[in-house]
Amino acid sequence: MLQVRNLSNVFQKRLIRPLYAHTQATPYAAVLDASLRNTDGSFRAPLATDTLPLTRSAAAFTLQGGIVPGTVMVKGAGESAVVASGANVAEQPFGLLANFVGGTLDDIKDENNIGVWRGPDSVFEILAPGFDDTGLAAAYAAATPGNPVKLYAGVDGRLVYVATPGNRIPVAFLVERTSASKITIDLKV
Repeated sequence: MLQVRNLSNVFQKRLIRPLYAHTQATPYAAVLDASLRNTDGSFRAPLATDTLPLTRSAAAFTLQGGIVPGTVMVKGAGESAVVASGANVAEQPFGLLANFVGGTLDDIKDENNIGVWRGPDSVFEILAPGFDDTGLAAAYAAATPGNPVKLYAGVDGRLVYVATPGNRIPVAFLVERTSASKITIDLKV
């Protein structure tokens, strides 16, 4: 349940919604990577200049100062998870973040326990801004049966369409692009 701490956010919706996940997906209990906390314990969003635990080429996408649900996560050391950098073709996606982390919408509030949705063939609805819509409308319109539109971890951590992915590992297949505000995906990790 989204815990709203500010009346201006009372109509904020959860950005990731499981549609077919009761037996296909599991919210994996992970720990927020230590690199996402300042020395005083406050949240720190991944920056473009970060090199640990992942080298980044862009800052992670944030909304109201925090990371959004639906962000692609990568497994770190032990049970930790970190926002995907999308820049490394060998980067293995671990799942999709289930919580708002940091900022005014923070679900975990000074905790380090997060949920990461995992489960091949589970279906989720992702609301904007939990995904990057750049090029997605054209790719969806041009898709042919049997050739799904593949979504990857973007450089800001959100799901994105990449025209020439090279050896990158797909995170999900696009089931439907309802609008620039909502997509339905088939999770592949």
